[in-house]
Amino acid sequence: MIIFDDFGHMVSTESVEELHAFARKIGLKREWYQTPGYGDRFAHYDLTTSRMMRKAANFGAKKVDPRELLKLAWWRAKE
Repeated sequence: MIIFDDFGHMVSTESVEELHAFARKIGLKREWYQTPGYGDRFAHYDLTTSRMMRKAANFGAKKVDPRELLKLAWWRAKE
């Protein structure tokens, strides 16, 4: 499942492959994928506008609380 929070952080609950496929489907470029110095630890895409958040939701992404996002993200399951 693809989820995002109020800050526009979009992650997958399943895999990085699922995240990349969904990002491609809604028009995000692969180079916008972010891994902030921790390998895949907080890997995500940013939805930078409310329009992109709506588009992600329209394609099936679920909006969640930021704490829920951290709990459900695919890289959390690996710990």
